[in-house]
Amino acid sequence: MPYKIIGSDLQEYSPVELEEVREWIKEGRADANTLVCEMGEKQWVRLRDVSKFSVDLSKGQKGQSGRVIQINYLVPAILCTIFCCLPFGIAGILFAAQANSKTQQGDYDGANIAASRAKQMCILSFVFGVLTIIYYFSSPEFQELMKAVQEASPR
Repeated sequence: MPYKIIGSDLQEYSPVELEEVREWIKEGRADANTLVCEMGEKQWVRLRDVSKFSVDLSKGQKGQSGRVIQINYLVPAILCTIFCCLPFGIAGILFAAQANSKTQQGDYDGANIAASRAKQMCILSFVFGVLTIIYYFSSPEFQELMKAVQEASPR
């Protein structure tokens, strides 16, 4: 049965035979999220939803270590939440959790995007935390507090 398939370059290829699709999976040109449609049909589905390719996809994913996100930034997001800036840290935790969820679903591109957003939130949290500390130590209130401590301490 020939298929229409959307390649990794987002171009439509047809007709593509069953064995050729299996070869694409082996080569890494197609994965579980690749869209496929039987010739004469109008419904596009992901390869993971077509039972004919389940064995091929499980073999193909074992060799695709580059398709898994390297870091989800959950630990840095938690640390930034505690020590730096609460709102951006919480957003970082949410994006990191989303990256974990998408990885388990096999959506590696979505997982990488979510991990990238978690990283951005960690960076923003850290920057705002540092700016807050700089502002606090340069504020007139802090200077008055330091004078009061110096006056109260014995010489």
